[in-house]
Amino acid sequence: MNKKILIVDDIEFIVEFEEKVIQTLAKELGIEIEVDSANTVMDANQKISENIYDAMVIDMNLPDGSGVEIAKVALEKNEETRIAALTIYPKKFEEHRAYFDAFFTKPILPTSYKQNLRELLHI
Repeated sequence: MNKKILIVDDIEFIVEFEEKVIQTLAKELGIEIEVDSANTVMDANQKISENIYDAMVIDMNLPDGSGVEIAKVALEKNEETRIAALTIYPKKFEEHRAYFDAFFTKPILPTSYKQNLRELLHI
Protein backbone atom coordinates (compact mmCIF):
# COMPACT_ATOMS: atom_id res chain seq x y z
CA MET A 1 0.00 0.00 0.00
CA ASN A 2 1.51 3.31 -1.10
CA LYS A 3 0.18 6.68 0.00
CA LYS A 4 1.01 10.22 -1.07
CA ILE A 5 0.52 13.12 1.35
CA LEU A 6 0.88 16.88 1.03
CA ILE A 7 1.83 18.89 4.12
CA VAL A 8 1.19 22.62 3.96
CA ASP A 9 2.67 24.86 6.66
CA ASP A 10 4.70 28.06 6.58
CA ILE A 11 6.74 27.09 9.66
CA GLU A 12 9.59 24.85 8.56
CA PHE A 13 10.09 23.03 11.86
CA ILE A 14 6.42 22.00 11.84
CA VAL A 15 6.84 20.60 8.32
CA GLU A 16 9.94 18.71 9.49
CA PHE A 17 8.07 17.40 12.55
CA GLU A 18 5.18 16.17 10.41
CA GLU A 19 7.51 14.53 7.87
CA LYS A 20 9.36 12.66 10.63
CA VAL A 21 6.16 11.47 12.30
CA ILE A 22 4.73 10.32 8.96
CA GLN A 23 7.89 8.39 8.09
CA THR A 24 7.89 6.78 11.55
CA LEU A 25 4.27 5.72 11.01
CA ALA A 26 5.11 4.33 7.57
CA LYS A 27 7.92 2.21 9.05
CA GLU A 28 5.66 0.97 11.86
CA LEU A 29 3.01 -0.10 9.34
CA GLY A 30 5.43 -1.40 6.73
CA ILE A 31 4.04 0.85 4.00
CA GLU A 32 5.41 3.54 1.71
CA ILE A 33 4.26 7.10 2.29
CA GLU A 34 5.57 9.76 -0.07
CA VAL A 35 5.47 13.25 1.45
CA ASP A 36 5.46 16.55 -0.43
CA SER A 37 5.43 19.90 1.33
CA ALA A 38 4.43 23.46 0.54
CA ASN A 39 4.81 26.70 2.50
CA THR A 40 2.22 28.91 0.79
CA VAL A 41 -1.21 28.68 -0.81
CA MET A 42 0.37 29.34 -4.21
CA ASP A 43 2.96 26.58 -3.78
CA ALA A 44 0.33 24.12 -2.52
CA ASN A 45 -1.99 24.82 -5.44
CA GLN A 46 0.89 24.27 -7.87
CA LYS A 47 1.67 20.88 -6.29
CA ILE A 48 -2.02 19.93 -6.36
CA SER A 49 -2.16 20.75 -10.08
CA GLU A 50 0.78 18.38 -10.70
CA ASN A 51 -0.09 15.49 -8.34
CA ILE A 52 -2.88 13.35 -6.93
CA TYR A 53 -2.76 13.11 -3.12
CA ASP A 54 -4.37 10.55 -0.85
CA ALA A 55 -4.35 13.06 1.99
CA MET A 56 -3.33 16.56 2.97
CA VAL A 57 -2.61 18.20 6.31
CA ILE A 58 -3.06 21.93 5.84
CA ASP A 59 -2.20 24.77 8.23
CA MET A 60 -5.12 27.16 8.22
CA ASN A 61 -3.21 30.44 8.47
CA LEU A 62 -0.65 30.97 5.73
CA PRO A 63 1.16 34.14 4.63
CA ASP A 64 -0.75 34.36 1.34
CA GLY A 65 -4.16 33.07 2.38
CA SER A 66 -6.16 30.39 4.12
CA GLY A 67 -6.01 26.62 4.13
CA VAL A 68 -9.66 26.69 3.09
CA GLU A 69 -8.57 27.98 -0.34
CA ILE A 70 -6.24 24.99 -0.72
CA ALA A 71 -8.89 22.50 0.37
CA LYS A 72 -11.34 23.87 -2.21
CA VAL A 73 -8.78 23.50 -5.03
CA ALA A 74 -7.80 20.01 -3.88
CA LEU A 75 -11.39 18.78 -3.76
CA GLU A 76 -12.15 20.25 -7.20
CA LYS A 77 -9.30 18.15 -8.58
CA ASN A 78 -10.01 14.96 -6.61
CA GLU A 79 -12.95 14.66 -4.25
CA GLU A 80 -11.43 11.45 -2.82
CA THR A 81 -8.52 13.34 -1.23
CA ARG A 82 -8.81 13.23 2.57
CA ILE A 83 -8.02 16.62 4.09
CA ALA A 84 -7.15 17.64 7.65
CA ALA A 85 -6.92 21.20 8.92
CA LEU A 86 -4.05 21.89 11.32
CA THR A 87 -4.89 24.82 13.58
CA ILE A 88 -4.70 26.26 17.05
CA TYR A 89 -8.32 27.46 16.69
CA PRO A 90 -10.49 24.67 15.21
CA LYS A 91 -13.75 26.40 16.21
CA LYS A 92 -12.77 29.43 14.11
CA PHE A 93 -12.95 27.26 10.98
CA GLU A 94 -16.02 25.21 11.92
CA GLU A 95 -18.09 26.91 9.20
CA HIS A 96 -15.72 25.36 6.64
CA ARG A 97 -16.06 21.81 7.99
CA ALA A 98 -17.49 20.58 4.68
CA TYR A 99 -14.02 20.93 3.13
CA PHE A 100 -12.25 18.91 5.83
CA ASP A 101 -12.38 15.34 7.02
CA ALA A 102 -10.61 16.16 10.29
CA PHE A 103 -9.22 18.96 12.43
CA PHE A 104 -5.81 18.42 14.05
CA THR A 105 -5.32 20.85 16.95
CA LYS A 106 -1.94 22.46 17.58
CA PRO A 107 0.13 21.76 19.55
CA ILE A 108 -0.01 18.06 18.73
CA LEU A 109 2.03 15.19 20.13
CA PRO A 110 3.58 12.64 17.75
CA THR A 111 1.36 9.84 19.09
CA SER A 112 -1.79 11.90 18.54
CA TYR A 113 -0.63 12.98 15.09
CA LYS A 114 0.00 9.36 14.06
CA GLN A 115 -3.40 8.24 15.35
CA ASN A 116 -5.18 11.13 13.61
CA LEU A 117 -3.33 10.41 10.37
CA ARG A 118 -4.20 6.71 10.52
CA GLU A 119 -7.86 7.65 10.90
CA LEU A 120 -7.60 10.17 8.06
CA LEU A 121 -6.07 7.57 5.73
CA HIS A 122 -8.20 4.68 7.00
CA ILE A 123 -5.09 2.58 7.76
